[in-house]
Amino acid sequence: MLASTGNINQPYDVVGVVHASVAKTVSKNGCGVASGLPTQQTYEEATQALKAAAKASGGNAVINIGYDYRVATTTVGCGKNSEPVFEVYAWGTAIRLAAE
Repeated sequence: MLASTGNINQPYDVVGVVHASVAKTVSKNGCGVASGLPTQQTYEEATQALKAAAKASGGNAVINIGYDYRVATTTVGCGKNSEPVFEVYAWGTAIRLAAE
């Protein structure tokens, strides 16, 4: 399935707008400090979720994909344990290509 951050030079019909949100807990090192954001994996999962949403709505491609992200903090229990979370929100236009 085609996924593009821009338009394409092929005839297509617009199916609708699709969106997806993926959140990953940020791993911590032994001192309890965040050791890195799972950026690549999270963006790839968001793109796969967009493709699945396009397929579910009758499309066979997604174009004009956009992404936004944030690092949020959640509290577990009585607010004593803070868990950083990396979130990616993705959106795009689901289309139906004339020939797949």
